[in-house]
Amino acid sequence: MVVKIAYLKQWPIRCLLIWATIVYLSASWALRACEYQSNHEHSPFTEGLWLAATVFTTIGYNTVAPLSHCGRTICALANLCGLLTVALFLGVVTQELALNRWENYLHTFVLNTELVKEHRHQAANVIKFAFKIWLGKKKHTPLSAMRNFQTKRKLFGAIRIIQNIRNRQQHLTCNLIGLPEIMTTEQSTNVNTDETIQKIKKLESKMNKIEKHLANVTYALNGSQNDFYFSL
Repeated sequence: MVVKIAYLKQWPIRCLLIWATIVYLSASWALRACEYQSNHEHSPFTEGLWLAATVFTTIGYNTVAPLSHCGRTICALANLCGLLTVALFLGVVTQELALNRWENYLHTFVLNTELVKEHRHQAANVIKFAFKIWLGKKKHTPLSAMRNFQTKRKLFGAIRIIQNIRNRQQHLTCNLIGLPEIMTTEQSTNVNTDETIQKIKKLESKMNKIEKHLANVTYALNGSQNDFYFSL
């Protein structure tokens, strides 16, 4: 079973073509064997191929129809196999069109670069519009008030665009987080935790040595103090 899955992942198109060919030819031969003509002979193999093609491809319309229960059962099974084949084909196409890890990184990098450029452009617009508003406040004419109102609208629009760009950048960053990144973060966290534990153990050993030295110093001071009292 593992070998079959490995073959399917390694050569998906080849496996799909082999599967479709085997099912199609088997259904055609089964329909030829099940269907009889008026002279009690098997129907031609070409009619079985034609009927199996319309059923297997889920078209469902044909000038030839099965008459026996065996032929109808074969058509139903071929239809189910056709649906399964279409689902496998869509899965293979989706897998081939999907970006791999490094292509996704490159695509995200390009999009992030474009967003950074747009962010800088809108930030420059914010500064420009704010400066225009500051200059417009010094003029007290009706025309300057209208221009000031339009400039404020442009300023708020630039601020909204900057907020949207930040949200899109966060969304791009979240899309890059997958199982490899989580495993790498977990490994680095485990390494940092082990290093921290080793440092704590070294600190504990140093603290024990310091306590022993302090005990020896205290014992020596007590002994010298007793000797001093006895000498008096």
